[in-house]
Amino acid sequence: MAESLTPAPGGTLTEQAARYWAHVRYEDLPPAMVALARRFLLDTLAAGIAGAGAEPVQAVMRAMSTALQDSGGTSVLWGQASRLPPVGAALVNGTAAHALELDDFGGCGHSGAVVIPAAMALAGRGGISGRDLLVAILAGYDLAARVLDGAGGYRPVNRRGWHSTGTCGSFGAAAAAARLLGLKEEPFADALGIAGSFTGGIWAFLVDGAMTKRLHPGKASETGLTATLLAASGMTGPRHVLEAEWGGFYGTYTPGIATPEATLAGLGERFGIAASGMKPYACCRSIHACIDALFALMRDAEIGSDGIAGMLVHGDAQTRLQFDRQHIASLLDAQFSLPYTLAVAAESGCATIDQFQPLRTREPEIARLMATTQVLADRELGPTEYPPLELRLQDGRTLERQIAFAKGAPQNPLTDGELRQKVESLIVPALGAERCRAIVAAVEGLDGLPDCRTLLDLLAGLDREGT
Repeated sequence: MAESLTPAPGGTLTEQAARYWAHVRYEDLPPAMVALARRFLLDTLAAGIAGAGAEPVQAVMRAMSTALQDSGGTSVLWGQASRLPPVGAALVNGTAAHALELDDFGGCGHSGAVVIPAAMALAGRGGISGRDLLVAILAGYDLAARVLDGAGGYRPVNRRGWHSTGTCGSFGAAAAAARLLGLKEEPFADALGIAGSFTGGIWAFLVDGAMTKRLHPGKASETGLTATLLAASGMTGPRHVLEAEWGGFYGTYTPGIATPEATLAGLGERFGIAASGMKPYACCRSIHACIDALFALMRDAEIGSDGIAGMLVHGDAQTRLQFDRQHIASLLDAQFSLPYTLAVAAESGCATIDQFQPLRTREPEIARLMATTQVLADRELGPTEYPPLELRLQDGRTLERQIAFAKGAPQNPLTDGELRQKVESLIVPALGAERCRAIVAAVEGLDGLPDCRTLLDLLAGLDREGT
């Protein structure tokens, strides 16, 4: 193990990553990656605006207002008529972006909800151009994904009980912030080291539906931003934070499964943002493939929900552990329940947020479908495979489908029209159609925006007078 964690030539893992991202210019980056940064920015802002009123977000906002003595600040709280200092805004907005399970996936788990709030919080201080912001977003997504790759990948890390959005996300937030603050190589690496010293996040919330699931991205965003502000002020961080044999991130969090060599593989040629995708459904991404399979099978069989006699999900032990839940007491329970999500999807033909709040468990057809759904641990799934769904029909037929790339995956992305529809569905109810159009236009024209405060002002919620 010690030999595999030896720092690569040319500096430690964080030093090499910092060297690249401290110097790369907007003009050096592939236009396709810059375009992805715009798309993920818009998707994350929409998710955050829609989630602003959620109970966990309001709890975080009250805590920050108390801790900071309601001191105001330069950073907008998305969808809310308040501002906070940057670290408070990063915590609140990161929580909001994840509050309804509508934010992106892949990367570190949910990279947008970690990286973008930290970057936007700093942009509120002024002097940050749209191009600066885009480069910072790319840096953050890249580091967040690379650290998870080095830790062994999503599923192995997940099986250890770590919520990778929290454990790996702070590195991404720190990278984005370091880029916006213009840190040179050494303090940039220090920021990553400090972030890694305080990162964390565990799956215990799944047992009782605790709000910490929503908090993890916000806390990782705040941690990364604070780490960078400390580095900018002269605090040093461990340069061997990832690969140190004793006390390093990989050796401590994922011993025996870490793949440190993956951390820098293709640096500057392959970008972490390309591994992220967007959610069409308001539930855990690992369920989406079964939802797509359900819709496809129902179309093929030309049936409605009343034609379904039973549904069998052929998963593994982890599938059952995470998603086999019949008792639904909260939004989180529903969003992590295969029986519930498949039931509402079969009955309604969609899996949007209105199918999850308010809960539909008392409806007879939903209860029937849930009771006839089984989550089995009878298959071995590869690192990127999702469970197949077997549909048993009332007429005696049995159909099965396994989806390789569910809608929204990098290999099966949302179209521009589908993304626009999602964004409008989330922003318009909160801020109105005119403001939504202005936000979309500002993000689409970000490359030419001289100061990101123009965009930030559009994200603020309406005050009591409706302005």
